[in-house]
This record gives sequence, structure tokens and C-alpha cells, in this order.
Amino acid sequence: TKKEIRNAINKEVYIFAEKLGYQMSDDNDGSYVTFYKPDSDKRDDSIDYSRSYHTTVTYNWASEECKADADLIEEYAKQQQLKYQ
Repeated sequence: TKKEIRNAINKEVYIFAEKLGYQMSDDNDGSYVTFYKPDSDKRDDSIDYSRSYHTTVTYNWASEECKADADLIEEYAKQQQLKYQ
């Protein structure tokens, strides 16, 4: 089902983000999770990930590393989506 596919993609993305050094925070609303590096001293260096659309969002003033990681995570999610088409 679509829900099972979405969950499988998200699980792979969570594992990928963890390999990049991110931890995950879930606000339990079901739409977004936030990836953050536990050793970062800037709260603005976080990545919001849409569970439904498999896209990422960062602050405009986030570090370049954070923005690059967001792009990597989103590209990885797109690759995972292709597996299920």
C-alpha cells in the first residue's frame, strides 16, 4: 500500500541521516521530523523532513554544511522513491 511504501522510504531516510551524524526529533504530529546534530551549538542548524513528500527544509541562515546535508538527504529520499515506482 502507499502507506507501507512511504514508511519504508522514511525508514531508509532516517538511517541515512543517522549515518550523516544526525539525531531525529519527532513532534508526533505525523507530518515532519527534525534532524539535528547533537554536538552543534547552533539550533538553527536543523533539517525538517516531510514524511509525506520526502522533502527537506532548512533555515536560510543555516550553515552551508547543514544545507548541503539537507540536499543529500532529499536526493537520497528521491532515490528511495524510485525503487517503488
